[in-house]
Amino acid sequence: MQYTFDRLREQTTDILASTGLVAAQAVTLTEPKPNIPADVAFPTFQAARASDTPNPAEFARQLAEAASQKIPADSLVGRIEATGPFVNIGVAPTRYAQAVIAEVLEQAEKYGHNDVGYGETLIVEFSSPNIARKMHVGHLRTTIIGNAIRNILQALGYHVIADNHLGDWGTNFGTLLAAHQIWGWPPEMESDPIEALVQIYARFNTAANGDKDKGIAPNPELQDLARDWFRRLEQGDPDARAIWKQLIDITLQEFARTYERLDVKFDVQHGESFYEPLLATVIQEALDKGVAKVEPDGAISVSFDEKMPSFLLRKRDGATLYQTRDVATGIYRWREYTPHRNIYVVGQEQKLHFQQVFETLRRLGYKEIADRSTHISFGPVTNAEGNRFSMRKGNSIFLDEVLDEGLTRAQAVIASKIAEGKTELSPAEQAEVSQIVGIGAIIYNDLYQDPERGIRFDWDKMLAFDGNSAPYIQYTYARCRSILRKAGTTDLTAADYSLLVAPEEQAVVKQLARYPQVVRRAGLEYAPAVVAESVYSIAREFARFYHEQPVLEAPTPKLMLARLGLVEAVSQVLKNGLGLLGIKAPERM
Repeated sequence: MQYTFDRLREQTTDILASTGLVAAQAVTLTEPKPNIPADVAFPTFQAARASDTPNPAEFARQLAEAASQKIPADSLVGRIEATGPFVNIGVAPTRYAQAVIAEVLEQAEKYGHNDVGYGETLIVEFSSPNIARKMHVGHLRTTIIGNAIRNILQALGYHVIADNHLGDWGTNFGTLLAAHQIWGWPPEMESDPIEALVQIYARFNTAANGDKDKGIAPNPELQDLARDWFRRLEQGDPDARAIWKQLIDITLQEFARTYERLDVKFDVQHGESFYEPLLATVIQEALDKGVAKVEPDGAISVSFDEKMPSFLLRKRDGATLYQTRDVATGIYRWREYTPHRNIYVVGQEQKLHFQQVFETLRRLGYKEIADRSTHISFGPVTNAEGNRFSMRKGNSIFLDEVLDEGLTRAQAVIASKIAEGKTELSPAEQAEVSQIVGIGAIIYNDLYQDPERGIRFDWDKMLAFDGNSAPYIQYTYARCRSILRKAGTTDLTAADYSLLVAPEEQAVVKQLARYPQVVRRAGLEYAPAVVAESVYSIAREFARFYHEQPVLEAPTPKLMLARLGLVEAVSQVLKNGLGLLGIKAPERM
């Protein structure tokens, strides 16, 4: 799919090449320098060195002068000027506005989509909570980031498989099974099953491992009991498997409610147990190929050089570990899907883990799997002061607590707006808008910055109706829809968008034009922040336009119709961009 901004770049290249001073393949267009009134730029350093005019500034002057004479009458290019060693290109305002707005309105919800990924399969693994546990605030980041990456890649035409790699295997299940044998399930399993499992797990751990502060000594017999139950689980014991399956079903029901609040869906939800039948083969393959060795105590390890510590593929008691299961997962996905990219959205504390997994795959002979695997990491969550994020219930912050807090605070913000007379919403609308705003604020606060950075939960900033926040962008969308409702039924097909030549109008048009390129870049870099920056820039430029240029009271009916088309285009692109981030756009606020 070629958009207007793509055609601008293509026409620019053709014009510059038509001068005979530079070959088309040597034209590399970039962003103009700050404060330069241009839309694309060509730095001439290399082209000048290859010419008879080695001075870049002089070469740029000659090239701009020659290219200015070659601009076709119907070109999107309006002017070509030299500034030092740069050739700067500006659009033809009337033709550009006409092309961009018409394109947005024609493409509608598909504007920004592309087919660059057609025929390629990508796996995006994200969220990946543990069974019999509540999702905590760390799962919020992987879920939000992974979902946005999935949305962006799908918009680019890739066949994306969203995989929730559930933690449903490991020694912790031996602990729960042992606890069940001793005490059975507590009564709270009916009302709050996950909390009951968390409590019984903690109770058993204290009894088995001891607690110095409480004067409780370790109990090796309980530790052995837990290990024995996990061995039974691994060996397929019917009683162990039945209870374990019950835990999975209970937890998935709880997770489903949380994912529904975030509007997140998965194509595949394989637990680690799904790959358990492959583990023995993987371990044997590692031994046969000399990648792993048997330790004196019977454990099986993989060693690297001094740059990376070794790890165990299998413990001495026969239990497997996360790395073993992730190596098996990588091999399975390759054989099942042959993905062009296997993307893991997991916290930065797991960097070493994935380095070990990818290197093990490479040494096993699966170089292509390793080369196509990417770990997208993210930083921690802190409060507004940069300290460990905590709320009412102490240090263990659960995801649903954060969503509840966002909803409560959004309700208060909306109520204050109503009290101030700044908006009118029915009780039903208040409930819906509060939910959309609260969830949107949390999602945007995560996505508008580089994921490698930690995020801060500054609720006042997150829920502000000005500045770089979801409510600000959502409010801009709602304002657009309000303007269009007041205008009533209009036939935008009759609009003449070449009238949109005012600086504020052109600034909005240019932001809209760049949006498809932004989506492509976001997909290439797995960077939702690029989309967030774009929708914020569109909202900000629209605010300036709305403040300076009347829409419903425009000087002429034709100009009013053109500006209504611009408003419609802005609302469409804001909705599209927010949608890629996983954020809804309310019609009223």
